[in-house]
Amino acid sequence: MKPRVVTLALALAAFALFYALLFPKPLSIIEPASLPLSTDSGEDGMLAAWRWLQAEAIPVLSLRNRYDHLSSTAVGGTGAGNVLITLMPHRLAVRAAEWQPLARWIEQGNTLLVMAAMDDTPRWTLGSESSFVLELQRATHMSFIVKTDQNAKPSETQQLEDSLNALLGPAVIPIIPRGAHALLSEVRNLRAVSDLPASRWRAEPVDGSLALALAQRADNFDPLLWLMRQGEGQVIVFAVASPFANREIALSNNARLLSNIIGWSRAPQGKVLFDDAHQGLVDFYDPKVFFHDPRLHRTLAWSVLLWLAFVLGPLRLASAYSPWQPVDESALIDASGRFFSVAVAPHEAARRLFENFFNELRHRLALPENGEPLWGWLETQAGFSSRERTLLQSMYARVCAGERVDLTRLHNLLCELRGKLA
Repeated sequence: MKPRVVTLALALAAFALFYALLFPKPLSIIEPASLPLSTDSGEDGMLAAWRWLQAEAIPVLSLRNRYDHLSSTAVGGTGAGNVLITLMPHRLAVRAAEWQPLARWIEQGNTLLVMAAMDDTPRWTLGSESSFVLELQRATHMSFIVKTDQNAKPSETQQLEDSLNALLGPAVIPIIPRGAHALLSEVRNLRAVSDLPASRWRAEPVDGSLALALAQRADNFDPLLWLMRQGEGQVIVFAVASPFANREIALSNNARLLSNIIGWSRAPQGKVLFDDAHQGLVDFYDPKVFFHDPRLHRTLAWSVLLWLAFVLGPLRLASAYSPWQPVDESALIDASGRFFSVAVAPHEAARRLFENFFNELRHRLALPENGEPLWGWLETQAGFSSRERTLLQSMYARVCAGERVDLTRLHNLLCELRGKLA
């Protein structure tokens, strides 16, 4: 296969890997869960409440920014008489810098309606962190603690029945008014629904403020709805999140309660805000809009085309094979010598030079090759002068004593003697 074809295949494979890692893939098999958004038409959505308020000519607004944008002109400015509906737990956590703007907005004469999934557990709460209880406390100035009833000991049959009911279908939570109040006008009963088993909670104010309990559970009379003043405004806390959802708002007197809350707390020019931002529907960053932007697609297309043009362009591709080059023997010998000169001590190298020299002579004379010197035999050789014999004996004595000798001079002397004795 030609090199350019291989390069093209590898380039396309790299681009496919880049696409698989960077771009999110839609899950067409799994149906998206219904979320408590003003745009959601599912069971847990708030679209029914949104359209109902619109039909009544009440200004509604989807808040898709954080709480520090509550005082902006687009939201309502610094005016009073607005209502903010938020459902907890939040999918997008509230930042620490948002609490102070929210508190100031309420104190200016606005209303915060908190629908908290405490005594009910809708499906959209799955996977939420337990820290939302701390967020609820920051928003409402109320402490929520799990209620345990140690005196009540249901029978095994009752426990089995409760478990089966929790698995087979949602549990209905009946709610009744606790007293007379403008918010409870014409409200005789309310209801919430819990898709999954839920705990029972007990609420207490944390800053000494007075919380007026307006409604309670019909089964154990635990309060679920509170009203608290905060500056010129108020906070309404509902310990269930489902009464105003699409599937529940038309049942019992849920719609009447929402109508009373809006009519009692909203000014004539006030707006009803749905806190969609903290449920993931935001304007400051929307990944779906980003990845569907045609400008992004055009930019990526041009980048890929230019990249392929560079990879497959007129540049000469480097060959995968290099011509054979013979090994330089002198360089190999020099490298080996340098290695041994560092790894072997000088006196050991000198001792080995003497042993090799004498073993060559012993091999020629058929003597044992033990490296012992042959001084007597060397004295009988005519080509071997007394000066050379004296110098060789002196250097051998120094090596045996462990002293250092000049290896270059010793090597040259031995080479010269080999030539004379050959």
